[in-house]
Amino acid sequence: MDLIVITAIILFLVVALIFSPLGLGGGVLYVPIFHYALEWGFQESLAGSLTLVLMVTLGSGLAHSKTGNADHKIANTGRITAIPAAIVGTILSGVIIIFIGEWAIKLLAIIILVFVLNRTMKKMKDLDSAVEEEIDYTPDTVKKYQYGTAFAGLSSGILGIGGGAILVTLNRNLLKMNTRKSSGTSYLVASTIVPVSLSSHLLLDGVVSEIIGTIGWFPILIIPFFVAISAFFGAKLAIDNLPKKAVTNLFLGAVSLGVMRYTYDLIQIAYKLIY
Repeated sequence: MDLIVITAIILFLVVALIFSPLGLGGGVLYVPIFHYALEWGFQESLAGSLTLVLMVTLGSGLAHSKTGNADHKIANTGRITAIPAAIVGTILSGVIIIFIGEWAIKLLAIIILVFVLNRTMKKMKDLDSAVEEEIDYTPDTVKKYQYGTAFAGLSSGILGIGGGAILVTLNRNLLKMNTRKSSGTSYLVASTIVPVSLSSHLLLDGVVSEIIGTIGWFPILIIPFFVAISAFFGAKLAIDNLPKKAVTNLFLGAVSLGVMRYTYDLIQIAYKLIY
């Protein structure tokens, strides 16, 4: 096992540890690690990313659920539209890569993440200063929420992410949840979105044999297991010890890293086209 592979594995665990309290799966960083550090093809990288995002989602979601930091009612409502949207997103991903190119996927990722940053910085600042408001389950709110979770599912299928950045922003801005409940509820929805996106990619992209041939069965089984463990303990420690403001700042920082990574990718692509 060479140094690059060891470094990539360490990064997988660190991303799970840091992202687990935030309602995020880490896909915005997992895709570049697979694609650039390990030199996987882009579609294989999406499948690898979704596998690890699923493990982060399961580990973190378990930790959040044990503390009551999740709203199962609203999560079930969001899943209704998120699941079919994830399948559509997977199909669109293949079409975009074949007929347009990888750069279009990365540009779309930047647009989505910048939107999330903008909404977050405008509306998340004062939501934890008072007692949490009662969640509004009126038909109008539910309809808006389902539109948002459909967008998260679509993004998951296209970008190989869990949609957590969108879900957390939706939970905070529309439903007025505090940082911890928004993260826990995000994981509940993502725990349904990600398996659908992953299964769709594996079936439609035909990348299973390539991944097995590249790394073998043992890493496929053992690395996701340790990622889930890392996410569980990361979320558990953060829930008990991390201030709400720190969680918000980490969220902004994590999403910003994704924007910078994809922006760098587009600059590299543009440079190659010009020179």
